[in-house]
Amino acid sequence: MSTTTPVLDEPVAEAAPAPLARRTGRRRRRVRVNLRGLAFAVGLLLVIEVLTATVITSLYVPRPSEVVHALWLELQRGDILSGVGTTMGAYARGLGIAIVAGVLLGAALGASRTAWELFRIVIEFLRPLPSVALIPFSILLLGVGSTTTVAMIVYASLWPILFNTYYGVRGVNEVSVDAARTFGLKRWQVFLRVQIPSAATNIATGVRVSSAIALILVITVEILTRSGGLGYYIVRMQVAIRTEDMYAGIVVVGVLGYAIAMLMGALERRLVFWNADVLEDGNR
Repeated sequence: MSTTTPVLDEPVAEAAPAPLARRTGRRRRRVRVNLRGLAFAVGLLLVIEVLTATVITSLYVPRPSEVVHALWLELQRGDILSGVGTTMGAYARGLGIAIVAGVLLGAALGASRTAWELFRIVIEFLRPLPSVALIPFSILLLGVGSTTTVAMIVYASLWPILFNTYYGVRGVNEVSVDAARTFGLKRWQVFLRVQIPSAATNIATGVRVSSAIALILVITVEILTRSGGLGYYIVRMQVAIRTEDMYAGIVVVGVLGYAIAMLMGALERRLVFWNADVLEDGNR
């Protein structure tokens, strides 16, 4: 009896390498658009448009279409863009100083128990103080202007970064530290090569939280001190009873907040890439 080997007419498709498939899937997740969220936002705007056109007919509650039209005119005039530039300039300076100071102080306090015990009373005294309550003191000390705005941003944004860095450094696995010392690394080398990279996820979380706090503070200080920027623009439109322009300024603040959140999430996924599997659109 002769045996015959069956011949497969159809070619067998080669499977894509697993790492390439994972990279492709990850890249697709990064550019994915939240269609459901976008649809809900558009639907909500349509509902508000109908309500403000039929039920809530007030001078102080304009229709979304009127706000969009006012925003378009303001963008053409350039007044609101000037406010955006002033606000984002103070925002970038304040948040940048807070990041540097928060990471350095938090890392130093986390690495040294003596330093933590030395500064703990002062830190625990200052941390609960509301930033808004310190604005009058800051005005008396620094005057009205961008210096006061930046100082308040630094003060409010410092604490999440500092404490996240502190707990990140303190929470490093002791086995990793002991292993590094076994290989002959000095204390400062262990700090830079083991403790800081291990705390990177906590640091990124602190920066992401502080980025939202900084935007809140810059608008609040500009509204209270009337020192320029988007906050002052909103106050001017409110005093002039130009409600459409006032709401247009508020919309710009919201758009900036959303853009900052997306930017911080993207930076976190890129810089803290080993933690990318537990991140979804910048959120844990």
